[in-house]
Amino acid sequence: MKTYTKLFSVGLLAVGVATANAAPVLKISGEGAANANAAQASFLSTLQPGYAPPEDFESYDVATDFNDQMTSFATSVGTFDVTQPAFNSPTDSCNDEGFQCGAGIAVLNADETPFNGRFATSPSQWLDSMDAQSVKFTPDADNNAVGFFMTDPNDSGGRFSIDGFDFAFSDVFGKSLGSGGLFYISLYDGEGLDNFEIHSNDPNDGYGIDDVTVGRVPEPGTLALLGLGLAGLGFSYRRRA
Repeated sequence: MKTYTKLFSVGLLAVGVATANAAPVLKISGEGAANANAAQASFLSTLQPGYAPPEDFESYDVATDFNDQMTSFATSVGTFDVTQPAFNSPTDSCNDEGFQCGAGIAVLNADETPFNGRFATSPSQWLDSMDAQSVKFTPDADNNAVGFFMTDPNDSGGRFSIDGFDFAFSDVFGKSLGSGGLFYISLYDGEGLDNFEIHSNDPNDGYGIDDVTVGRVPEPGTLALLGLGLAGLGFSYRRRA
């Protein structure tokens, strides 16, 4: 396994355009609605015109129990697949609300959720990990960028895996987070974004995802994307052999 280290400076990743094309770029907003909304606006401004509207999960039925959970969920922007279910047994209850965390992901709202800290960013529904250990998102073809809101990413030992590169939560977020946090995440791969996975490491923790946008960033927009702005953090990422 080969290890690379890249440093973030204020608002700009310390790599050039050529390097950005060789490795994926992950950007994360500051915590809170104002920071997340500003990061979303910046991300959308880098995309080529004609990208699909954000997937806000409002057109899907809200899950009411484990029968509505899914191990694979096709959306308007791509497909979410549970690649590793929750640590507990598929038949174990999930916070005693009729769900089984091992049964898969689910669309939830404030009335139908067994969790605290996860919520919709617009208008009322979101996709919940239901504490799955690993969820993979495969965007629609011919896209090289994706952005989304993430709520309650508490797993300080989890990681993002983007086309073979790993980004540890503890490095990306810089700390173990309390319940109810809100961030905007954007990912870019100049060679094409085939998929990414979100891995958790806690048997009783997860996250919510909302307003997922996929599109293409043209080559002249690469530096603009790199400027979306993670302030003052350094981290390493590892490419699997």
